[in-house]
Amino acid sequence: MKSIKFLLNFSALLFIFSIAAFAQTGTISGRVTYMGGTPLHSASVRIVQLNRTAVTNEEGLYQFTNVPRGRYTILVHLEGFADATRVVDLTADGAQTVNFQLNLISLQEQVTVTAGGTEQTVFDAFQSVNSVGSTRIVEQASTSIGEVLEFETGVAKRSFGPGSARPVIRGFDGDRVLILQNGVRTGSVGSQSADHGEPIDPLTAERIEVVKGPATLLYGSNAIGGVVNVIANDENRAHDGLRGFVTGIGGTVNRQAALSAGLEYGWNNFLFRGNSSVQRTGDYETPVGRIPNSSARSTTQSFGLGYYGEKAYLNGNYGFDLRRYGIPFAALFHEHHEEEEDDEHLDPFDLDEEVDIRQRQHNFRFNGGFRNLNNSFLSGIQYNLDY
Repeated sequence: MKSIKFLLNFSALLFIFSIAAFAQTGTISGRVTYMGGTPLHSASVRIVQLNRTAVTNEEGLYQFTNVPRGRYTILVHLEGFADATRVVDLTADGAQTVNFQLNLISLQEQVTVTAGGTEQTVFDAFQSVNSVGSTRIVEQASTSIGEVLEFETGVAKRSFGPGSARPVIRGFDGDRVLILQNGVRTGSVGSQSADHGEPIDPLTAERIEVVKGPATLLYGSNAIGGVVNVIANDENRAHDGLRGFVTGIGGTVNRQAALSAGLEYGWNNFLFRGNSSVQRTGDYETPVGRIPNSSARSTTQSFGLGYYGEKAYLNGNYGFDLRRYGIPFAALFHEHHEEEEDDEHLDPFDLDEEVDIRQRQHNFRFNGGFRNLNNSFLSGIQYNLDY
């Protein structure tokens, strides 16, 4: 009987000490600079394993508080600069200072491959992610994300015309490639029908992330080929003042014209966002003639209002996407099934029938969560409601 009481008392003490150990937290802080010590503001600093993000201030400083002890990967991202990572071992009730020095992407000429004797997380060892920034998106500007990503490593396109182009990742197509917008499925039928495009305007995107390899299993079985996540804005904190952008594009081969603009205004913990984009392309001109019915046009607007507190945040957004695009030589495919024997005599440039698709989408989205929770087992909660 005494031995049983001893075991019960010992187990209770062990449980109490375990909870106390888990409850111990520390602080991770540092500074992000450019060569020569110039501070970089608005850089995104993320603790990968906890999915917590901080943004550097005007002095390039960032800080994470109430971080449970453990081993973490710190990732720094800023448009126009190469991403940087560091592995940090945080002890209980300790403080770690982790500074980063970023380099411009255009100045990188050296690739170094190293191997160390320390353990690596699965995220570090296997995940393959390509991040396409806003500058690259504008260079490849199109009404479809398939055209924008066509020349990225491991990515091709499936196309029934410029307006319906969809990414093909490592040879996988259809429902093997998952398309997300700000982490949420778009609800389109582009994965099932080759002549349907995705209702996403690349010009309003801050960046496009292409995920390949084993990490795609985190997104479900129909993402086995890869994941494309178009991120318009992933900040979950407010800023004071006014920010905005204006982008204009023109092209000659297809008489392309596009205009995109966005505006953000922050006051205390509130933030208002608005984006608008208009784009059109005419029929492509080639050395053998004009490609009939290859034109496309799209109009996209979105408006949102969010509240971002220290412990909780809530954001609501409405988006509208209207697009119309042609399916070149669709009449030729129809004729192929009706009069197979006469196909060799058909001239695709003489076909009069035009087939196009008009696509419209209304999107209502609410997302929010709780963060910096003083809990040893739960650091934060995130939720999304999308219609």
